[in-house]
Amino acid sequence: MKHALISFCLIASLVMLMSSKFTLAVPSQEYSCLFARYFLVDKQDVNIKRDHLVAFNLPRNTPYFLKGSRWIKKLVGMPGDHVIVNVDGVVVNGKTYKNNVRQLLMKVDVSEQEISKELYLKEDQYFVIGETPLSYDSRFWGTIKRSDMIGDAYAML
Repeated sequence: MKHALISFCLIASLVMLMSSKFTLAVPSQEYSCLFARYFLVDKQDVNIKRDHLVAFNLPRNTPYFLKGSRWIKKLVGMPGDHVIVNVDGVVVNGKTYKNNVRQLLMKVDVSEQEISKELYLKEDQYFVIGETPLSYDSRFWGTIKRSDMIGDAYAML
């Protein structure tokens, strides 16, 4: 009985520790913009690294999503980076991230000219993108800040 009680306490402590540090995110499959179904989000750690997934709160209202909605995207642009956006993808400091958004432009009634831009990211500006043609990301609503980030995200499946 004593060993069972100790085992139960250890397991309960481990579950509490893990639930305070991590959360499981399951995006809507209809509008998923990453090639995964489940994500583990580390709520206590944000390692800002290019090409890594980050969970964040949407920094502003858009015509389709409310400010504060939780999202997961790939971080591709960091302060000081040169970013060029067009309908075929995003170029950051010469590295191309191909992702044609013509299909999404028609769905959200946005012109190519509205998303085509060139910018230099300022201090505390981060550019995030998805991986699928239906990715509604920084090309449409702009950059995020460090304070918007919830934690690192890891694709599970």
